[in-house]
Amino acid sequence: MLLVLAVVGISVSLAISSIVKIEAKREEDRFFTLLEQDIHYAQSQSYALKTSVMLVFWDNKPGYEVMYSLSRPIYARPMPKSIGLTKASNISVVHFTPSGSIFQPGTMRFSTSSGERTVTIHLGKGRVVVSK
Repeated sequence: MLLVLAVVGISVSLAISSIVKIEAKREEDRFFTLLEQDIHYAQSQSYALKTSVMLVFWDNKPGYEVMYSLSRPIYARPMPKSIGLTKASNISVVHFTPSGSIFQPGTMRFSTSSGERTVTIHLGKGRVVVSK
């Protein structure tokens, strides 16, 4: 009887730990999908409203803000605890000019529970590539 209880307890604990890892991966994937959509939204707003729109990752806040210039925030998004912007990133602001083009291209590097992921913003019309 005790042996059966031990086997059941071990198998349940293994199942729970694998579910937690899968859920963390899904949460990270949702964040990167939302980040890509927010970058496209910022670009479309800058083009439609003929104003600069930025997506800013602040050092002291775990997340980012989408804002007009640096004075009027539109909204803020939190980052999951398992994701962080690394110091190896060469940009922390995605800035679109009033014509909808990117102001400064670069790569943002994120540390995640499953390794490093990158978001690359290309020069010109601001094409975005999110690594898997």
